[in-house]
Amino acid sequence: MSEELMRSGDGLFKPARRGYDREEVDAYVTQLQRQIRDLQAQQQTPDAAVRSALERVGGEVADVLKQAHQTADEIVFTAEREAEELRDRAQREAAHVTAVAEQRVHELDLDTDRIWGERERIVADARDLARQLTELADRAAERFPSDGQPQLNASR
Repeated sequence: MSEELMRSGDGLFKPARRGYDREEVDAYVTQLQRQIRDLQAQQQTPDAAVRSALERVGGEVADVLKQAHQTADEIVFTAEREAEELRDRAQREAAHVTAVAEQRVHELDLDTDRIWGERERIVADARDLARQLTELADRAAERFPSDGQPQLNASR
């Protein structure tokens, strides 16, 4: 049915035997009831309309906030998991570096001990050599005194 026919009120229904077509009348009444409900809904007070709009928008905002909260939770969870993985990896690497450094310190300690032992051996050898050279020099001086020095004991 056209809007124009419904508004004018004239010629709304096709004439039928014994009056009007019952299906057309029923459809028209159903349509009028729907229009009345729509008009009643449109005529609600401004406060009620605002409340209704706020409820509708509030629900949408609540859904958006809920989704944002879920997304934030997921981001925090992912960040915490990644941070824990990085912390674990850093601890493993630090433990490895520490172990390598401790091994190197141990090797350096052994090298230092070996070097000090070698030094002591060299000093002892040098002292022994110095003693032997002194004895040799003393014997040579006794055997071959210089001019002006008396010969101490040539029988040694």
